[in-house]
Amino acid sequence: MSRALHSKAPPALPARPVSFDTLYEEYVEDVFHWAMRYAAGRSGWAEDVTHDVFLKAWEHRAWLREEDVRGWLFRVTQNVVLSSLRRENTFRRRVAALLFPSQRTETESTPEADLERQEVVRSATAALDRLPGQERVVMGLKMLDDLSQREIAQLLSLSEGYVSKLISRAQGRLSAWGWKVDDGSP
Repeated sequence: MSRALHSKAPPALPARPVSFDTLYEEYVEDVFHWAMRYAAGRSGWAEDVTHDVFLKAWEHRAWLREEDVRGWLFRVTQNVVLSSLRRENTFRRRVAALLFPSQRTETESTPEADLERQEVVRSATAALDRLPGQERVVMGLKMLDDLSQREIAQLLSLSEGYVSKLISRAQGRLSAWGWKVDDGSP
């Protein structure tokens, strides 16, 4: 009978749970800095990522342990960052499809035309990003997801009148910033 080579490990010390307040105080700056690596100078975006990471930490606080919390926070930060960047990329593709719905011909596919389209998409997404939160969400649902005011109202638990007001405000702001906004009427 062969013996397996095993070293007898000393008994493991019980892992200590982490106080959420302590966790936040100790790691909020680390998480923010990790997020800023991908933020392209947008501290507000990194703050949003940091917020989402600590929401996940709160949800998992019962099993987080001091011994492994830093690595866990790093992995969660990376996952939140990548998800956020994927959403942004999807958002930009939808804006591009909205601005340039027709198929390109060979003559339109020049480097200059591509750069011009990229600049228009960047400018349009920046304009949408400037809208206040509720207006941005409502305009995204209306323009990018093609939802009706009724569907938006139901989805967000708002009255149709308030959704109409938010859309009107957003359209006014976008028009003032130089964007022509189609109101969807025939």
